[in-house]
Amino acid sequence: MLWPVEYVWFALLIFAMGGMWWLAYRMEPHWSTQDGRRFLCTSQDLTDSAHPGRRREARVVVTPDGTLYVTHKNGFRRHETAWTLIGKAPTPPKKIEIYVASECTDGHGTAMLSLRLPSKSRCIAVLDGVLAGVHED
Repeated sequence: MLWPVEYVWFALLIFAMGGMWWLAYRMEPHWSTQDGRRFLCTSQDLTDSAHPGRRREARVVVTPDGTLYVTHKNGFRRHETAWTLIGKAPTPPKKIEIYVASECTDGHGTAMLSLRLPSKSRCIAVLDGVLAGVHED
């Protein structure tokens, strides 16, 4: 017995939607200015090491003194916090660089955040300079 054509088209539609969802899940957003001081990347909250937060999009501005201002979107609200870069992953995944930052709160690092960037990004040199202690004045 042959399937009616409507069932075949419906199955193809479901398969295409599933493929697009999988592709969207695998993509990581990234954008950078020419100088690499403002960029868009994926971040993850690492404060609780047993249960790290979910990955979400973050907008980052690197100031001349090396402070990172990270803006996260929570629903319809945007939340901006100041962070200090403290390290870089020694063995990141292929084609990805991961940086770790600590929140600036009264001189005490209370929260941890990871920033995932493509290894060919313009902002890699800027973040490496911040880690090395080279600041623009």
